[in-house]
Amino acid sequence: MKGKEVLPNFLVVGAAKAGTTSIYRYLSQHPEVYMSPVKEPKFFTSTGLKFPHNGPGDSMVDAGIVRDFSSYKALFNDVDNQKAVGEASADNLYYYLIAIPNIYKYIRETRIIIILRNPVERAYSAYLHLVRDGRENLGFKEALEAEDRRKKNNWEFIWFYKDVGYYYSQVKAYLDAFGQDKVRIYFFEQLKSDALGLMQDIYRFIGVRDDFIPQIRRYNVSGIQRSQFINRLLSSPSMFKRIIKRLLPEKAGKDLSLALRRINLKKPEMKPELKELLTESYSDDIRLLGKLVGRDLSHWYT
Repeated sequence: MKGKEVLPNFLVVGAAKAGTTSIYRYLSQHPEVYMSPVKEPKFFTSTGLKFPHNGPGDSMVDAGIVRDFSSYKALFNDVDNQKAVGEASADNLYYYLIAIPNIYKYIRETRIIIILRNPVERAYSAYLHLVRDGRENLGFKEALEAEDRRKKNNWEFIWFYKDVGYYYSQVKAYLDAFGQDKVRIYFFEQLKSDALGLMQDIYRFIGVRDDFIPQIRRYNVSGIQRSQFINRLLSSPSMFKRIIKRLLPEKAGKDLSLALRRINLKKPEMKPELKELLTESYSDDIRLLGKLVGRDLSHWYT
């Protein structure tokens, strides 16, 4: 199939900080699946957003966005005989008003994968993600209070901790646009408790062998660094990384680095009053979402 123009026949559209990176990695391991080498090209939302984004570190994110169709097509030049071809841009769910018309314009016939997480937990995980990366310097309460100001100042969507979690209208738009049979909705709890079962269902959904067993681990975990020294050691060029590269095969070196990164993270508890405030703000949206997808989500707001 190399040399022939190929576009995705499935998309992982979000939600951010709900397990999309893990799903991307598990899909990438399947011999019958080709995933874009750029994990989040964000092509389908790029036409409707204003650049540059102005939050700390947003310029690095902007630099990785694929903004023209020829460059997007080039991401799939190396597709060989894989049956399923996909990519995972987690902002497609949040910016559905921009993404859906562009998906229809450029590829139309595609399957949609959505994974959702308790929006309170998702908001806090997004916050800790940016704390981990040294981009967020406010406390969680102050960051929530700054959200509207950050929107007005055109920060990247990952900073909108609260707003991203209002899933009902986002999910409904995809169901309305593509139909129940072309949209599959999963939940973060499933990914944690039965990642293999969830992935095998995805494999069936996109039409590849479901007996493949990926290497299961959690990717892109959020948290606060226990040691900034260890973080710098793992994040930037160093003698330690050069030694690992010399002594270990590439895969083993990456596995060790990933394990050390996880060990170096701690996840402080969210303050109960903030958890209660967020839960209350999401409760109506969660009830609507539960009815929409036919699932009892009351544990998210009780």
